[in-house]
Order: sequence, then C-alpha cells, then structure tokens
Amino acid sequence: MRLLQAHIPDATIIGGNRHPSATAAIPTRHINHSDETTFTSGLAGINILIHAAGPFQHDPAPLVRACIERRIHYIDIAESLEFINQVRATAAIFTDCPITLVPGCSTVPGLVNCLINSFTQIQLINHSGGLSRIAHIDIRLNLGSANPLSTGLLFSLLRPLGQPSGSAERKPWFRQLSTFTHMDGRIRQYGNYPVPLSNPIVFHNRSVGISFATGFDFMAINVLLSLTSFILPHLSDRILYTLCQLILPPVNLIWGNLFKLIGSAEGRLTLVACDLAHLPVEQIELKATANGLDIPAITAVWAAQKIVTHDPLSGSSIRGCVGLEQLISGNEVIQRLTQEGYIISRKIYE
Repeated sequence: MRLLQAHIPDATIIGGNRHPSATAAIPTRHINHSDETTFTSGLAGINILIHAAGPFQHDPAPLVRACIERRIHYIDIAESLEFINQVRATAAIFTDCPITLVPGCSTVPGLVNCLINSFTQIQLINHSGGLSRIAHIDIRLNLGSANPLSTGLLFSLLRPLGQPSGSAERKPWFRQLSTFTHMDGRIRQYGNYPVPLSNPIVFHNRSVGISFATGFDFMAINVLLSLTSFILPHLSDRILYTLCQLILPPVNLIWGNLFKLIGSAEGRLTLVACDLAHLPVEQIELKATANGLDIPAITAVWAAQKIVTHDPLSGSSIRGCVGLEQLISGNEVIQRLTQEGYIISRKIYE
C-alpha cells in the first residue's frame, strides 16, 4: 500500500482482505479468492487488481475470470510457474480479452525476465576465435535473515524442499549447497531450488537454459533447511501450512531478535550469463542493503503505473496475458531500481 500511494498518488487505494473482521489503516473490503460470492462487492468499481495474497497454491481461475468479465486489469506477484500458467490458460479462453493481465510480477520471474533482456553481450569472440553466444543463465537469489517472515512466505519457501528436481543429474531441491563469490567479494551460500521460469527460455530467438538457486546470508539457516528437506516431502500441503502458522510466532521472536544482531536485511539477485562451455560472459547483480522485501511489490506497482498511464512500450495498449518484460524494458528497470536506491553492478568477462 505504501509503495502504491508513493508511486501512484492520484489513485484511490482500497485494501482487500480474506477476513471480514480485519482492520486496516486504509479502506478495506472483504474479498476471498476462493469464494466467488465475495467478488460482487469486493471488485465493484475497481480498475486494477493486484493479487498479493500468497501462498499461490489456490486455483486462480475464478478470480481471473471475474476480472476479465468486469474489465478489471489483473496483476499478481506469484512465483509459482504452475499458478502463472493457470492464469495464462484462463485468459486464453477469452478470444478478445479486454484487459491486461500480468501474472508473476515479482522478483522471479517478472524482474528476472526484465534483467535478462538487459544483457548486452549477445555475441562475442571466445578465446579460440570462434563465435560464442549466451547459452545458459545462472540465477541466484540471496535473502537477508533479518527480514520478517509471514506464513505465506514461510510456506512458499519450504514447500519445494526435498521434492525431486526432475533431473537425474541433480539432487532433490535444496540438498545441493554451494558457495558463490559476489562482485564485492562477499561469499554467500545457496541451495538448488526450482526455477519459476520456463526452462529453457527463448532469448534472442534461441533456447537458453536456466538454473536457479536461493539461500540466506546466514549459512546455518541454509544447512538447517537442507536437513529439513528430508522430512518436508512427507507432509501434505495442509499439514505444512498449519505447522507454518503454529511455528511462525516463536520463529519470528527468535528471528527478529537473534538475526537482527547476527544477520542482515540485505538481499541480492545475481544473473550470470554463460557461453556454451559454461564460462561467464556477463554478470548483473542487484543489491538491496535495506527494504529488500519491497522488490517483489514494487515491480507490481510499476506494472500498475504502465496500465494506468496506458503507455506500455511504444504507447499502444497491450491486452491479454503478458510478462512484466513486455511492459518495461530491462534498461528502464535498471534505471528505476537505481532511482529507488538499489545498487546495480554489471561485469563483462573477457
């Protein structure tokens, strides 16, 4: 809400809540994405809906259909490829979709797709004199341990742990820990994690493989998560979500006091473009020394700005289901992030 009010000051911001008795500092309506009876009053008079009610494990089709039928533009911050594809499939049913839908308008895949489009070293001469191209992109997301947790965030983080990676060459998710040296010399630890992107992606008319890893700045947390990956696959979604609700208060108590002392709120997003030999070609790194959790939200605000001003890309209105990268170029994203106070670094490898 804070970011919307700062970036779109002329808009009327109305909160939505699944719990009718909830109170808020701004006008708030009762709307539940799983209860269609709340759509009539909840969506009345709305121009743009930003769906931020994670975890994104539910069926988005009823809410997406309601938005299309009411001509309400739709944005969400889902990081689940399955959820994003469900939004796309629902939108595809409407042959003449009258609105813009931007699913996955979060750090991954939304922001990542924009940054991928900002790579400059599309072709270069490799050491043997032959033409080499970007053939693979490694993505690493490091989270600050001093940031607060929510039930949805904790559930979304834990659910994939220990699940099969889908490749005989890779261990189950988060059982393969590795370290990475960042451009400022800091060393961070990462665990293999499912990438919420189509893999491979199409980059300049060719297929490019993607790998993704995530982790916390405090290595002990990563080791603990890796150990829990042997237990979590045996728990149903309902049991895991209930456990997240139960353990969140004591976890936040410990998290909030301990990791504010020994951890940090710093977040990092790193993209390394590699050639066919998996040697680095170009690297882009985004560092948030504070307010790292604003990034998944601010990208949705940017999308709403583009829709409000009717100026996506060359000034023409885009209708149907699109990615953030179709609304905002990679270079514009870098400019916007810099203006927000985030640190962007780029390295070209010889």
